[in-house]
Amino acid sequence: MREKTIKKQFWINQEEENLLKTKSKKAGLNESEFLRSCIKGYKIKEQPTEEIREFTKQISGIANNINQIAIRVNIRGYAGADELDYLRNTINKFILEFQKKIYSRE
Repeated sequence: MREKTIKKQFWINQEEENLLKTKSKKAGLNESEFLRSCIKGYKIKEQPTEEIREFTKQISGIANNINQIAIRVNIRGYAGADELDYLRNTINKFILEFQKKIYSRE
């Protein structure tokens, strides 16, 4: 049995149509899901861009590297200079790339 049994039809103008299409697409929802979420008072967030997903993936990789180095430090009792240099360079490179994207005027 269908959970949604009531059909609603209503009129909107072209501007509202454009907004509905744009906002529902950015949220990753179809128009019905978007409107139901609005009615229920949910805070609707835009889906992350491909760029943000890539940055998230890079941060995850850096965190994984830090964790692996921490495990080796706990086992050996010290951190190798090469490991720390690699980590520092990776983090600095990421920060510079991130700042370029965030602060660019594109």
